[in-house]
Amino acid sequence: MKKLLVASAAALLLGTFAAQADSYVSILGGPTFAPALRVGGSKLDMDTGFNVGARAGTTLERWNLPDFSVEADGLFGQSTYKGTNNARLQTSSYMGNVIYHLPMFKDTPFGVYGGAGLGAVNTNVDNGVGNHGGSTVLGWQALGGVEYRASEWASLFAEYRYQDAHNVNAGGLTQIGNKSNNLSFGVKWHL
Repeated sequence: MKKLLVASAAALLLGTFAAQADSYVSILGGPTFAPALRVGGSKLDMDTGFNVGARAGTTLERWNLPDFSVEADGLFGQSTYKGTNNARLQTSSYMGNVIYHLPMFKDTPFGVYGGAGLGAVNTNVDNGVGNHGGSTVLGWQALGGVEYRASEWASLFAEYRYQDAHNVNAGGLTQIGNKSNNLSFGVKWHL
């Protein structure tokens, strides 16, 4: 049911893009640092990993909300357990976001934004000795970034994203708390 709800919300968001004047698509990637995996009250340390993702969005000017946009995004991240070579954590998220763009930067090529999202987070764990599995749960994220409009059609951006997913049961482990800090750099194409 949760997957159907998330897929329906993403389809609704994507369906509005064609009718909007300022739609965009982005690709992004960078390091995932200080991910924390809590299992049964203990914290498992992770090495710095990586993230890659994409998103599509549109402004809400049509609804008289010129400083807001809505987005559908997907992000994949991977980190290894500290001190191991084979044990790893992989996370795939599919979120719907609401973003606020600070209006004080409208007449400059720079922009600052922040927002939050809700959606599905799939967590896959592999302890490197045959214990592995995955689970999808409801998760949330908070993000913010800076953007530079390099041309009429493209912007460059840097962004921080905090993601959180609770009560994951995967790979023989229960009640996993999966949190991550993600720094991403990307390109945004204005359609």
